[in-house]
Amino acid sequence: MAPVKSLDRKDKIAQLLKEMQNGLLERESHAKLILLAALAGEHVLLLGPPGTAKSELAKRLKNVFVEAGYFERLLTRFSVPEELFGPLSIQALEQDRYQRLTSGYLPEASIAFIDEIFKANSAILNSLLTLLNERQFDNGNRRSDVPLISVIAASNELPEGEELDALYDRFMLRSFVQPVSDEAFRQLLRLEGDVCDPALELRLRIEDLEEVRALAEKVRLSPEVLKLCEAFRGYLAEQQIYVSDRRWRKIINLLKVSAFTNKENEVSIFDAWLMPHCLWQKPEQLDGLLGFYKENIAIDGDYQPRRQTEVILAWENKLASDWENKFQSSDEHGKPLFYNQKGGTTTSNSRKDQKKDAKGRPLYLDSSGNETTTKQNSYGRDNEALYEAVANAPVMQTVAYSFAHINSRVKQIEGFKKALHASLLKLQQQNRSAEQTLIEHLWVDESIWPELSQSLSNAIEQTEKLLARAEKVTKGFRSLPLEDSDEGALGVEASALEGELSD
Repeated sequence: MAPVKSLDRKDKIAQLLKEMQNGLLERESHAKLILLAALAGEHVLLLGPPGTAKSELAKRLKNVFVEAGYFERLLTRFSVPEELFGPLSIQALEQDRYQRLTSGYLPEASIAFIDEIFKANSAILNSLLTLLNERQFDNGNRRSDVPLISVIAASNELPEGEELDALYDRFMLRSFVQPVSDEAFRQLLRLEGDVCDPALELRLRIEDLEEVRALAEKVRLSPEVLKLCEAFRGYLAEQQIYVSDRRWRKIINLLKVSAFTNKENEVSIFDAWLMPHCLWQKPEQLDGLLGFYKENIAIDGDYQPRRQTEVILAWENKLASDWENKFQSSDEHGKPLFYNQKGGTTTSNSRKDQKKDAKGRPLYLDSSGNETTTKQNSYGRDNEALYEAVANAPVMQTVAYSFAHINSRVKQIEGFKKALHASLLKLQQQNRSAEQTLIEHLWVDESIWPELSQSLSNAIEQTEKLLARAEKVTKGFRSLPLEDSDEGALGVEASALEGELSD
């Protein structure tokens, strides 16, 4: 018998994910969420109608582990604690002890599936909450640790009543399970009942979970993920979606486990694809959260379009202010200069121009002293042209600046351009590698690629436009008039650029 090829952790998990999806249709993201939750020690809520493979997914998760105990139960409004936690021991009661026989019940299970979870009543809730959150069970006067890895809960509806809020919050990942699409319906009819039965050497052990969770704590958070979390928090506030500090901490733990099992030392923006599945409280909120993630997936610690736009606008305003700082020109005798009617210069501050009506037609005085647009009267004589005094516009020129002033402006804007260029290079690199990264990533949903590609393209285009504006501002400062120096020494003709800036 040929030796079994040794697989690293990522390859093993990838193979297990394939096994979990074997014979199932359109359940890839659900399988990923369930297995990732188990690796991180979290629980999953599946919402959807009956007959959509919710319990099958839980059973397949059980088969991912070596010798994992499995428990499954459907709750009703009348369910009693014995159905989940085991019957009371008659022998213990005879000895005045309150003790349950837990073998084969939830306190002894590694993987559990609880259907209609929100039908749990008050007699069940307290023990269930302790078991889910603390992995402990109160059996009589003793509190014992339980081997629980993860609970997969299912429901057709959301919880009603505040008493179920704490239970609802215990499920870090929430996902909808819909019937297969019309496109996959024929394939559904042809399914032959494939099962999930991974080879023993593929299956995970408790020791594997402990190692993953311990080492995942050392994974760093990238600047873009921190920025994305801040953006999500702002969005949640706008949408009035409450997310507790504890839930944020658990989300970060999930992201770290995602990155670590993907053989990364740093959480990337791609690991954050699962965040929308952790943040919604009501079903109608999920689409908005998914859309927000897809729109902001190009966020980077260096890419801050709003801030960068504000900076370049401030520099454009400074440049305009410098150019608008003007004084009136004088002739060689020190007399102020004005523009005459033909565009030349004069020392006269006014002139006489023929008066015109509202339509721009020249006006004349007829023999009766009335204004008219008729040049000749009825006798063939010219009417007297009507003149009015018009102020000549002053000849203004921009103040000449010191080299230190111009150089300071240029150095600062060059620093901003350098940061913009670095951001652009990073976005371009991300765009080149994104599709391959998605293909190779263990957990990310590959369906986000079209939105990701568009988001990155938009970010690149916006950054290129900001760079062009920054270059224009740099040229503008370089072309400002210099004190005691040739005005053209720094490059662009001032008059040409001034017109360009006013476009």
